[in-house]
Amino acid sequence: IELYAGKDDEDKAPGDVGNFGDNFKPADAEEYEALQLKELKNGRLAMVAFFGMLAQEFLTKQSVFEQIATGHISPFGDGQGFF
Repeated sequence: IELYAGKDDEDKAPGDVGNFGDNFKPADAEEYEALQLKELKNGRLAMVAFFGMLAQEFLTKQSVFEQIATGHISPFGDGQGFF
């Protein structure tokens, strides 16, 4: 796939898929930069949330879904989970 269909064009930046989504891109350069910053911050927040889920699973030795199913969702020292 990488040799033919998935081969990157050396003239394009990573993630540049041509004119896909241009209808949703703001015409103003400042609005576009603000939109890019919002998307970057959203991605960073998602990574922090995912790390929180991993830390919760490491400390309680239960997956997030197991904790919800068994009712162990309180981190306030009430005898549920690791806390």
